[in-house]
Amino acid sequence: MNLTSAFLACKHVLPIMLEQGKGAIVNISSIAAVRWLGYPYASYYASKGGLNQFTCGLALQYAARGIRANAIMPGLMDTPLIRTQIAGQYSDVEEMVRQRDALSPTGRMGDAWDVANAALFLASDEAQFVNGVCLPVDGGHHLKIG
Repeated sequence: MNLTSAFLACKHVLPIMLEQGKGAIVNISSIAAVRWLGYPYASYYASKGGLNQFTCGLALQYAARGIRANAIMPGLMDTPLIRTQIAGQYSDVEEMVRQRDALSPTGRMGDAWDVANAALFLASDEAQFVNGVCLPVDGGHHLKIG
């Protein structure tokens, strides 16, 4: 799902972008593409790593035709998904939130608005010279060792 859905979306939107001579693709990857986050999801790590490389390939292949491709790599985010798919690995939801907040250099997880604002920028004309970037949106978590 993580890689195939982006491939299919790009497959169908690229002809339109090529016809209009411009476009901006913003894929949603994960910091897990480049960093172990402590969860046993090897296929997730692999698929997000593949998505990053797919994005970079698109960026170079279509740059001269006015199409940019970038990816956002969210880090630890406070979304409803963590309460259904990750909470079971903790003693309770409150403990999960405390531990995940503590992992961020900012002292808190991000939220969907942090990702949406990054996507808005990357899709905008203000980012017209930003191409092939896999942008961490993680409060600096990707910089930490261990």
